[in-house]
Parts: sequence; C-alpha cells; structure tokens
Amino acid sequence: MTNGASSAVSNNLDPDSTGRVTLFLTRHGRTTANSMHLMQGWSDFPLTKEGREGVRRFGRGLRGIHFVSAWCGNLTRHYDTAREALDASGQEDLRIQVDPDLREDNFGSYEGRDEIETLTTVCNYMGYENRDQLREATGRMISAYMQDAFHRLDLENPLGTDLAPEDRAETTEQVLTRMKRALTRIGEDALARGGGNVLVVSSGMSLQQFLITLGDDIDVPDMANTSVTKVAYANGRFSLAGPLASMEYFQAGGEE
Repeated sequence: MTNGASSAVSNNLDPDSTGRVTLFLTRHGRTTANSMHLMQGWSDFPLTKEGREGVRRFGRGLRGIHFVSAWCGNLTRHYDTAREALDASGQEDLRIQVDPDLREDNFGSYEGRDEIETLTTVCNYMGYENRDQLREATGRMISAYMQDAFHRLDLENPLGTDLAPEDRAETTEQVLTRMKRALTRIGEDALARGGGNVLVVSSGMSLQQFLITLGDDIDVPDMANTSVTKVAYANGRFSLAGPLASMEYFQAGGEE
C-alpha cells in the first residue's frame, strides 16, 4: 500500500483495468451545518449554495473518468453531492444507489449542537483540554477514540435527553461494521459488472474510521468537502490506491 501518489488526475480508462475495482471514497459537499459549525451526524442538513458550486466544480474535475456505478448514504447531502457531481462530469444518466450504511457517525444527543463546544466537552470527558491535546495523545486513532467517547458520554446522558439507547451515539465498532458491510457489497457489485471505477459519497468521520483500518501506517487527515480517497477492492480486501483526502479533482475542475 501507499499513501503517496502523484497529484495528476488519471482517467483510469486503460484496457487492462478490467476486473479491478477502484472506489472513489468522497466526502459530501459543504452543508448548512458545516457553515454554522454544528454537529450533523445522522441529521439531514442540505448543501449550501457554495457547497453546490463546489460539488459542480468537483464533478467537472471527474470528466473523462467512467464510473460503472455510484453509491451514497441516505442523507440529502450525500445524494445531492453524488447527483450534481455526476451531472457535471457528463454521467447524468448514471443511477445513484442509496445505502444507509454509508451515512455519518450517529452522535445521538449531541446532534445539531455547537461543534466546538461539543468537541471540547468530549475531549474534557476523556481527560484532555482540547482536540489538539487529544490528537497528540491518540494520533491517527483520534476519530475512533472520540466516537467511543461520544457513545459512553451519551449513555451517561448528562444532557438529560429522552433518546432510546438505540438512537444514542454509535460505537466505532458499529460504524466500522456497517461501513465495511456497505463497501464490500459495493465492491462485489462492481466486480460482477466486470470491474471499474465506483463513486461512493459518504461523510468525514465514517470515512476516516474506515480508512485507518487499511494499514497501521495510515494517518488520515481532516477531510475537506469533496475530498477523495481512492481504495482498491479485490478478493474481499481493501487497499489504498492513491493519496488520502485528495482535492485533486476539485482543483482540476477549475472555476466556471
């Protein structure tokens, strides 16, 4: 595996690609919650005007890349990102398949709350002053540790919400189980089509938690909106196939 690759955009259309599957794991475009710095998780915040423009730019950067299929989570920001990107890329006829397992981590009682205040609360609960201290202590595993802290804290219920246990914050294991389940289904579906590229739109933390399982040396950075990490799928296994959280396709799309 490698987590370094050329920043040049490749169209992956060589004839020898038959039988190979490359998943373009993409974070959704900018949402109203991103702009307001709110925890969104399973909550359904739409793309902003700026977010839609960014998605269309990302889509233009995908021109020349043929996708055999496209998948997304079951939230508006996921579907709209996939649809507008494909339309801008010239593949407006490609149907998008929705898989709820691709959605963001569930933050339970902390959904919709101020992001900075909430993350500080979680860091303090874990014994750290802020996210920087937590990152220094946990390194590449920060997203996994934070999600498990959300789960424990939400069960203790300091906010006094009436959520049922199954609606409270997920564990990292729950997130990983559903993400791997979905991406395996998607990989197998693409193999059945003869291989090729697949657009997959999901969310930042759920993608981070999946990607760190691909190798002990993989340290996933914060993911910008419309960033892409290419992952190869073969024989039931995943491997990194390009740079982490790359903005190369957004950059290639240029200004309209």
